[in-house]
Amino acid sequence: MNFTEDRAAGEFQTGSKYCYMAKDLFSTQFLFVSALCALMAMPFVSCSDDDDPKPEIPGEQETTGVYILNAGKMNSNNATLDYYNPETKDLTTKVFSSINGCGLGDTANDMLIYGSKMYIAVSTSASIEVTDLAGKSLKKISPKDDAGVPQQPRMLTTYNGKVYVTLFDGHLACIDTTSMDITQKVKVGPNPEGVCGLNGKLYVANSGGYNEVPDSTLSVVDAASFTVTSEVKVNANPKTIQKDSEGHLYVLSLGDYHIMENNTLQRLTVSGDNVTSSVIESNSQIVSTICNDMVYIYSAKQENWVVTGYEFKVYDAKKDKMEEKGFITDGTVVDKTYCMSSDPVTNNVYIGTSDYTNTGDMYIFTSEGKLINKLVLSGLNPMGAYFITAE
Repeated sequence: MNFTEDRAAGEFQTGSKYCYMAKDLFSTQFLFVSALCALMAMPFVSCSDDDDPKPEIPGEQETTGVYILNAGKMNSNNATLDYYNPETKDLTTKVFSSINGCGLGDTANDMLIYGSKMYIAVSTSASIEVTDLAGKSLKKISPKDDAGVPQQPRMLTTYNGKVYVTLFDGHLACIDTTSMDITQKVKVGPNPEGVCGLNGKLYVANSGGYNEVPDSTLSVVDAASFTVTSEVKVNANPKTIQKDSEGHLYVLSLGDYHIMENNTLQRLTVSGDNVTSSVIESNSQIVSTICNDMVYIYSAKQENWVVTGYEFKVYDAKKDKMEEKGFITDGTVVDKTYCMSSDPVTNNVYIGTSDYTNTGDMYIFTSEGKLINKLVLSGLNPMGAYFITAE
């Protein structure tokens, strides 16, 4: 199984069926980790019943903590959640299981930190864990269709005070942040993955990952009425959608792996109902993240599913131009790139690696491409880094 096919078909991107009970629930280690995480979360817990973040008063922000989600191996029930302290540079592993006395589940796919809560999509387990900022479980959402069949959550976003999650059977769901319940669902395209809100609309990437020919559309959902109003044509097998400050969308498509089609990173210019696009990168394998209008790109060439060469690039979204120099400037070698994330406050870039067999690593770079730290993670296939910020 190759990287592209895994990501397209969901081989490595899904979550939990069993919750094993820890043998020593009140062991010294458990109490220590619980106390540590509780202290970590205290400054960020809202006292209001309304979980939506209030309008920000301009001030200096800082990143106070970073969670790293490890998908684990599909059908192995071994997803994990690690916590990194950027000040001390310490890593606390398996936070969720330490605090809750049970595993996170089978193939965690995505995570979102919003307000005083965290939302973790655990796809094979067909569940969404809602926790506080210390990782303590508040509720497990188990979406089902009208016939009672479990629906697998894939990717999350927040928009206008609500949390949205794609369900792999072809739906977009809305989660109320106070009740922690799914309040609405709308039918979109086949096997949706990423979702992004822009100008009153939600754009949903329909991968068609289970189809013989992958899908190549974005469903456009009006956020107010929660109905599909149109479709946007993109390259085959769209996976993720991000946006810049200028209102452009960046769609990473994995291509048709049956015919060895390249991954592509497209920039979409949205003007009312008109959408125009251009390809800013095409290669056998692409991973990307966008931070403060800079798009960081891992671009690799493969032959027979083996990487034969790669580059780390930087695209300036405001200038609509790829920078001439590469991203990593200190000579650090990062092989087997699997995910990229970026800290919106510090602009640091987190690059996760995977060989699908051993636990992953997470490299942390400054925005100038200099290595800050390298972390040995607790699980396989890191999905990304997720940031707690405060003033």
